[in-house]
Amino acid sequence: MIELPTLLAFTLLNMSFALIPGPDVICILSNAVSRGTAAGAKVCLGIACAALVHVAAATLGLTAFLAAVPTAFLVVKAVGAAYLVWLGWQMLRHPTEVAAGPVNSRWSSPFAQGALSNLFNPKVAIFFLAILPQFIDPALGHPGWQAALLGMVSIVSGTAVNLCTAALGGRARHWLLAKPRIFQRFQQLAGAALVGLGIKVALERAR
Repeated sequence: MIELPTLLAFTLLNMSFALIPGPDVICILSNAVSRGTAAGAKVCLGIACAALVHVAAATLGLTAFLAAVPTAFLVVKAVGAAYLVWLGWQMLRHPTEVAAGPVNSRWSSPFAQGALSNLFNPKVAIFFLAILPQFIDPALGHPGWQAALLGMVSIVSGTAVNLCTAALGGRARHWLLAKPRIFQRFQQLAGAALVGLGIKVALERAR
């Protein structure tokens, strides 16, 4: 069994990781501001589901395979980058339409945004590949079970942080909607950030 200090250290590290501005944070804030806290929470649910896939992949060794096979890594990176650019472009083209609430495509629904942006983010996979093993001690039990436990801790703690982010965005919603020009600029800034992140992901080399 993993010792409590180790679990606490991993939890704090994971929560800090969840606070770093990136695709997840931008998607949560954008949806919470434009559609309300509930929409932001749906993004969080999508992220949690994608994280579950990452945990399973790390536990089964698929993440190591992804890192070891350049072609597979490039495919995942390309898909993730393309989705971020597409999502950001939609926000840049129609910054005010998002505020109306209805979702025109299942690919741009809050849940899909959270799931796809996280699932195809190579940095998340690398996080589980590079960081998770640092907290596993074979002397304390089967490494696979320890990885699964740490993965669940990661999902729970990360979701807690993400929900707080969604609540923060939801509280800012009414103020921003009362100022249409500022709201539009916020959406355009979020869209530009997603496009920039997508380009950055596409240009980054595997480490």
